[in-house]
Amino acid sequence: MDSKGIWSAEEAQGDFDRVLEQARSVGPQEINDPTGIYVLKVKLDRTKLDAARFLANNGPKS
Repeated sequence: MDSKGIWSAEEAQGDFDRVLEQARSVGPQEINDPTGIYVLKVKLDRTKLDAARFLANNGPKS
């Protein structure tokens, strides 16, 4: 992988956990394969509340 987040298919397959972590922390990761170029990016799950909102809605009642 280079500093721009570009991986060969072999690198991505061998270190998939790192590809996922880089996508979460740095941004989209490009994976080059003989069949094409794939971009892995994180999509936030908007169906779940964030921790602060969850605690505000479900915390102890005073």
